[in-house]
Amino acid sequence: MLRSARLTRVAAALLGAALLALVFMAYLLPEFVVDLGNRLWSCF
Repeated sequence: MLRSARLTRVAAALLGAALLALVFMAYLLPEFVVDLGNRLWSCF
């Protein structure tokens, strides 16, 4: 049971790191940032 909990924690940490890496890579695209800003601004 301890091994299963540890595996779940490691998998969650890896998934979180991959998600953060994708978000940071998306911000390297200027078009994406401008589009995101325009979408956010259109809400107001």
